[in-house]
Amino acid sequence: MMDEGEPVLKHDIRRMIYNHIVAHPGVSFNILKTVFGLNDSTLRYHLDYLEKAGKISFGSERGKRHYYPHPGKTIVFRMEEEMPKAYELTITQEQIVNTIKRYPRITQKELCRLTGIKRLTLTNNLRKLMELCLVRKIPNQTNVCYECIENDQLRFEILKRLAIKLLKKEITEEQFLELKRKLEK
Repeated sequence: MMDEGEPVLKHDIRRMIYNHIVAHPGVSFNILKTVFGLNDSTLRYHLDYLEKAGKISFGSERGKRHYYPHPGKTIVFRMEEEMPKAYELTITQEQIVNTIKRYPRITQKELCRLTGIKRLTLTNNLRKLMELCLVRKIPNQTNVCYECIENDQLRFEILKRLAIKLLKKEITEEQFLELKRKLEK
């Protein structure tokens, strides 16, 4: 767990932002803004603060910033009590999640038909739901299907991401083992 005496992470919102980035490496600015319900300047201030402190780094993809925990720094995961209120989904996102729960391994085409949501809107919302680790893609022989990620599956997804980070040498074996122990608790 993080050092509570560390001034950079003493601020509640900043700590939650950092923990969310650690739990969701590559999360975009817009997703962070949605999750925490912050305006652009406030979020940018906290992200700049975390970056200057060496806690996070960012990369650009298609002109958008994506945030990552800084390699070699202490990695922590958000605790359930730190879940921001703004994590609540939009009505459209709730409709998508509920439909996927009702029909696991559903295709985008079937989701469009059952929900009445247009393809582009559905695609954008699915991308957001995947970034929030609520939904995942499952390749099929003919199509891509979607299913909801439950708590046990979420732990597995995080563990899988950590294993990839270990293989890419973004974290040490010691960090990996410690994080694995924390996930299993």
